[in-house]
Amino acid sequence: MPQQKNAETRNETRPYGYYVLLIALYQALYGLFLMGYRDKKHRLESISTLDLLTLGLATLRVSKALSEDEIMAVLRKPVIEVRDGERRPKGQGLRRALGKLVSCPTCTGTWVAAFFGYALHLWPRETRPLLAIMSASGVEQFSDAVLSLVYADRDLIRERRKIKGPE
Repeated sequence: MPQQKNAETRNETRPYGYYVLLIALYQALYGLFLMGYRDKKHRLESISTLDLLTLGLATLRVSKALSEDEIMAVLRKPVIEVRDGERRPKGQGLRRALGKLVSCPTCTGTWVAAFFGYALHLWPRETRPLLAIMSASGVEQFSDAVLSLVYADRDLIRERRKIKGPE
């Protein structure tokens, strides 16, 4: 079975041209943001520590939701398929490139962070409540991950004690 996976991986063509297209789109959106931001009457020249924290936590939550949460599977369905319990990009070309992007929380997070950053600068009053809600959810997600590690360690210690016996 592992040989089959390696053969499948080698035979997949990487859509590098579409990766370049996505990079260009990302940069073009940044350029549009800069043009729109330049014309704002009330400039927000700096991002506070609290803004950065809320941006980071909101990005964590939304990128994980888009790339992994079951409720968002409907959005991933056109570009992701599930085979043998693994999520894989569908199709070829742009569809495959989008599937790769959406299946990676870090990659998705780059886009989410950009959009949240743009929105915070262009429409701060409307964006801050969303960032606050998503940040609270991000704190919950982070806390849950930490607690999972603590519980896993606890369970491992208990299991080792059972095997060794009482000292």
